[in-house]
Amino acid sequence: MRSHPDFKEKYSENTDSQNREIAFLKIFDDVMSKQRKIELDLYKMITKDESFKVAMQALKRLLSAS
Repeated sequence: MRSHPDFKEKYSENTDSQNREIAFLKIFDDVMSKQRKIELDLYKMITKDESFKVAMQALKRLLSAS
């Protein structure tokens, strides 16, 4: 959330509590929406592209090495 372009001006440095709350909710929704899209895109790639799925499953080797 801190990396959102509006965080500092509209939330962190905002002294008006009502506007600060509105800004927080908007930033939160925006961040969650972007995260959901990233995860949905990844899910779609895994389910539609078998070679991508196999490549992602190669993470097992990395996890086993530690």
